[in-house]
Amino acid sequence: MTAAGLAGRVVVITGASRGIGAELARAFAGAGAVLCLLARNGEELGKVAADLPVEVATRPCDVADEDQLRRSFADFADRFGRIDSVIANAGIAPASGRAEKLDPVVWRRILEVNLTGTFLTAAAAHPYLRDSRRGRLVLTSSVIAQHPRRGVSAYCASKAGIEGLTRALAADWASDGICVNALAPGFIGAGLGAAFAESPRLSEQVLSRTSLGRFGGASELARAHLFLASDDCSYMTGEVIHVTGGYGLG
Repeated sequence: MTAAGLAGRVVVITGASRGIGAELARAFAGAGAVLCLLARNGEELGKVAADLPVEVATRPCDVADEDQLRRSFADFADRFGRIDSVIANAGIAPASGRAEKLDPVVWRRILEVNLTGTFLTAAAAHPYLRDSRRGRLVLTSSVIAQHPRRGVSAYCASKAGIEGLTRALAADWASDGICVNALAPGFIGAGLGAAFAESPRLSEQVLSRTSLGRFGGASELARAHLFLASDDCSYMTGEVIHVTGGYGLG
């Protein structure tokens, strides 16, 4: 995968204050993109932005809040004149436990952030991606959507919903020149996957089901994001790309 045409492209990344989101910000900065970063923790977001060698705008924002999202996108577009690509990376995975014991409050919060938050991000981004005429929207699923683990029913449901949303948005927005795709990461040794990599018991469980026999690197995942957000991704839409090291193949 290559990533042509990212220099000067205005890219919004949600959940960019830490973990995978921060790594994505660094990868897009390395490709010369102009960055617009969103996360709930404005202080941590500022620290990420301070280390990037490109022009960066930041705003604290909860992706479950429609008004915050719309104001943030409007501010970014006012500052830079356009928005070309959006990476909907924000998500949560709190401990939840077996489905029959899951607190409905926890269920609703996970769906609110992961699925509704992704939908609201896409809706806020739409007019700007349409006006770009080379708009790219990249949503974030997970290997868990197709290969569930015990005790993650809400997370699994949210990510499976994102895969359906990806196809629906691709169908709705193709006439607007927007390519909508999703990435389904496997177990990456950063972000939400760090807890698995750092636990001998969980690590053994993951690696025993991963064909390549290792955790993925954040830079490996980022390269797939760079492609889907770039001009090279011009005849792909409605796809879910798996970056899993062959998790679940046997």
